[in-house]
Amino acid sequence: MPHTPHPACRPIFLMSPPTRAWHLKGRANFRSASASEVDASRARAEWSALADAIVEAGGEVVVMPPEDDTLTGLIYTAESGELFRDEQGDLRFLLPTMASPHRRPEAELIERFIHDTFGLQIHRVQHTWEAQGDAIRAAHGDQIVHTYGEGPYQRTTQAAYAEVAPRLSPQHIQIGFKADPWFHGNTFLQFFRRRTDTIGLVCPDALLNGELDRLQAFLGPEIELITISPKESRGYDTNALQVCDTVIAPTSFSTTARRATDALDLQVKTLPLDELFAKGGGAPVCLTNRLWGLDIAEVPDEVRWSLHASIEAHTTL
Repeated sequence: MPHTPHPACRPIFLMSPPTRAWHLKGRANFRSASASEVDASRARAEWSALADAIVEAGGEVVVMPPEDDTLTGLIYTAESGELFRDEQGDLRFLLPTMASPHRRPEAELIERFIHDTFGLQIHRVQHTWEAQGDAIRAAHGDQIVHTYGEGPYQRTTQAAYAEVAPRLSPQHIQIGFKADPWFHGNTFLQFFRRRTDTIGLVCPDALLNGELDRLQAFLGPEIELITISPKESRGYDTNALQVCDTVIAPTSFSTTARRATDALDLQVKTLPLDELFAKGGGAPVCLTNRLWGLDIAEVPDEVRWSLHASIEAHTTL
C-alpha cells in the first residue's frame, strides 16, 4: 500500500537497495574490516525498514536500482554525489571520485541513473571526493562543513574542497580529522534542526589540532555543539538521519545524543541495523543521499518508494 505523505515537509533521499547476493567486498572501514559475513536477506529487510521510516516521517525515497551484484558499496549512497545549481541556476549533479577501488565503478551507474531519471547534466569531480560523507549541512542546506581525513582511512582529499565547495553553497568551511577510526565527516559530526534552532553533535577527539575552534567560529554562537565521546561516535550517533521532526537512528544512539534531540523536541525512531551498520559500517545517513533542491514534482512516479514500497518493485536482483 502507498504511504500517506507528510503534509508540510518533503525532503527527498536517494537510496539503492542491496541485491539478494549482497556481501562485504572492500571491507574498507573499521567495522567491515573485521565483520563476519552478512545475511543479504536481513540486509534487504533492514534497508526496506529504513526507507519505510523515511516516508512515514514525511520524506520521500528515490530508488536507484543496482544493475548487477558487483557494486556492493552502492547501497551507501551518501557518497553518490550532490545536486547543485550552476551559474545559470540550472540543476546539475556532482559525480564523486571514490577512494576505494571497488567503489569507483559506481560513478557510471550513478551518472546513467541521474541523467535518465532527471535529465541532469553531470560534473565529475577530479579529486577524490565522497560527497555527503564529507559534506555536512549545519543550520541549513547552504551552510556546509566540508571534511577531509589524514590517516589510513582517508577518503576525501583536501584538494577536493576548492573544486566542490563553491558549487554547493555560499557558506562553507573545510576541517581536517584523524582518519583512524573515523573515515568520513559524518562519522563524528551532525546537526539537528527545529524551526530556527540548530544543535550540533561533534566528537572533538576526531578533529585535528585547532579544528574545533575553527568549526565553532564558522558556526557562530547561536549554534550549540554537544560533544560526544569516541565510543559514542563509533556507535554512529552522528549518523542518525533527521527527516522533518523525526530522527532515525541506530539502536546505539546514546543518551548524550538524545540531549540534542530532546532539546529540539524531535522524535527519535531507532532501527536495528545489524547487517548494514554493525557489519557493513553504514547507518541511516550513510545509506541515504539528501537531494537538496529537488522538488517532489520533478521525481518520476516509478522511482518513488512511497508509491512502490518493495525492493522487488524496483529490481529483480
